[in-house]
Amino acid sequence: DDLSTKSIPFLSIDYYLALAYFNIPTASPEERKSNLLLGINSLSQILQLLEDYEILNDEKTKREFHNLLQLDMLDEENNQKELLRLSATPREDKIERLKTKKSLKQQATQFESLKERRLRLGISNEEIMDGYDEESLERTLELRIIAVHALEALDEWKQALREIPMLIMQLRIGLERQQQKESSMPQQPTSHSKQPPLKLTHITKSQTGQFQIRKEEIRSKVFQPGWNQPTMSLDEFAQKEVEAAIQRQEQSDIAAEINKLAPKRYDELVRDGLEDNVDLVDASAKLDRDWDDWKDQNPRGCGNKMGDRGDRNF
Repeated sequence: DDLSTKSIPFLSIDYYLALAYFNIPTASPEERKSNLLLGINSLSQILQLLEDYEILNDEKTKREFHNLLQLDMLDEENNQKELLRLSATPREDKIERLKTKKSLKQQATQFESLKERRLRLGISNEEIMDGYDEESLERTLELRIIAVHALEALDEWKQALREIPMLIMQLRIGLERQQQKESSMPQQPTSHSKQPPLKLTHITKSQTGQFQIRKEEIRSKVFQPGWNQPTMSLDEFAQKEVEAAIQRQEQSDIAAEINKLAPKRYDELVRDGLEDNVDLVDASAKLDRDWDDWKDQNPRGCGNKMGDRGDRNF
């Protein structure tokens, strides 16, 4: 109660900041990992604020938050399996959380409708309607919204922790590839500039009978071949190509694993046999809703601006 109603929405700033970090396009796994860690830090701040203001009062949610805090202290370089194990959510908990979020969103929608109804009827702020005045209705609505953000923050936190080990693997493969590339580089040829040049003295006799002496320096590099010499044998080249092929296959497997967990349409989940994955089902439901909303906003033929022009007799 120490927090004013108008200040409650500002608690979600760290939540939206974390979503921004998670959605920033990156050019390398290192940048992506850095953004994930920044986003996790923002999520921990909003959950800590909610606990301090006693808004995060569900014991199960608080216990899960503290487990994630302890998990964040682990060394992700050496505890990847532990990260994946502890960041996983049992199926029953996922279903329960999905129902809780759905209920909270429905309540928020009802309170929003009640707020619009009060405004439409011109009811004063102090007048009671359906058990709420303007202040209590606004506060209840904001608390429902912030409760949804808290549950989604936990889900986003766990999703980021599951992605970090894959990024670490990508970084390790890239480092090994760079080291192999540097070790396979040909040795620089010995410089001949330090060797003393070959000096020649030309003595000729002119038509007048006088001797002419002309000195010329010929550097040792003139005796080198004029074409590029091979830097490795055929066996070495074949071994290098095999190693590069193995690395490409490993990167392809990592990319396939990442793409497997990417959001997709529900019919694609059924095709891939992933319809039992609750996280992917939630993501696919959002994609389907967005696609249906887009089709409703853009009906077939709405882009044809010339349909009503011209002579209809032709």
